[in-house]
Amino acid sequence: AVDDGTAQLFSEEAGPSDLPPQRTAPVGSTLNESVWQTLKRDLKQIALNLRLVLVPVSKKGTAVRALREWDLWGPMIFSIVLALMLSHKSDSPSKAFSIVFIVLTVGAAVLTFNVMLLSGKIVFLQACSLLGYCTFPLLLAAIAVSPIQLKVLRLAIMLVGVAWASWAAVPFVSASVSEKRKALAVYPVMLLYLFLSWFSLING
Repeated sequence: AVDDGTAQLFSEEAGPSDLPPQRTAPVGSTLNESVWQTLKRDLKQIALNLRLVLVPVSKKGTAVRALREWDLWGPMIFSIVLALMLSHKSDSPSKAFSIVFIVLTVGAAVLTFNVMLLSGKIVFLQACSLLGYCTFPLLLAAIAVSPIQLKVLRLAIMLVGVAWASWAAVPFVSASVSEKRKALAVYPVMLLYLFLSWFSLING
C-alpha cells in the first residue's frame, strides 16, 4: 500500500497537544473541597472569631485579620438565637423577632457611616459581622437573666453583658480607625448594645 501521508495527518490531528486542556481550580480555591471540609473550615473560623470576642485582649494585627476574613454564619446564628429568646415571652413575637434584626442592620449601617466620617475603612458586611459576633455576650446575659425574677440582679447582669460586648468591639473598631478616634467609633456600638439589653429586660 502506498503511504500518502494520510495516516500521519490523522495521528497529528489526534495528538495530545491538540486535545482541550483540563480545567483545574486555582490554588487556594474551595471549589473542589467536600461539604464536610467547607463546614469544618467555617466552624473553625467561627470559633476563632468567637474567641476574640470572649477574650478581647488580642493584638491589633489579629483584629485586622479577623475583619479581613469576616463571615456572617456566626452573627446569623447568634442573632437568630437572641431574637428567638426575646420573642418567646413577648406579647408580639413576630414584632420582637423583627426588631432585633432591624436594630442590628441599622446599627451596622450607622457604624459603617460613622467609621467613614472618622476617616476609617470598613464595609457594611464587615460591620454586620462585627456587631453580630460582639452580640454573643449579650446573648449569654439574656440566657442568664431568663430564670431570674429580681430586677436589680437582672439589670446588673445585662449591664455586664453590655460592657463585655462593647469591650469586645474595641479591638475590631480600633482596627478600622485611628487610635485617637476609637472612642468616637465605639460610642454608637455601646448605645446599640444598651438598647438591646433594655429590650432583653422588657421581653425576657
